[in-house]
Amino acid sequence: MLRTLIIIAAAFTALGVPAVTQAEAESLEWTQGRDVRDRYTPGEARVQREQGNLVPAIRVIGDVRRLYPNAEVLDAELVRGNQPRYIVKILTADGRRIDVVADARTGAILSER
Repeated sequence: MLRTLIIIAAAFTALGVPAVTQAEAESLEWTQGRDVRDRYTPGEARVQREQGNLVPAIRVIGDVRRLYPNAEVLDAELVRGNQPRYIVKILTADGRRIDVVADARTGAILSER
């Protein structure tokens, strides 16, 4: 599914068509109350991971999949701060949407909300 979304986004980019309008972006849950500057860029995340400061996202996602074996991983983001953390958004088999928060330095699951 993620691959399909990436292909669609690339097609829109190539055609010069915005994936969402500014108004739509502002109404989306992930943009409300959050500042994009709170997230690592892919390049920053790669450097931090290569320096051993962060565990790879795939490791945390794997741990989440073991906790919720039949859940679909919807998204994962790396948030900076005093304690960098991954937020992995999942949809459980029974239809619940859960955010699993993990310490980005150790990979330890901190909370589920």
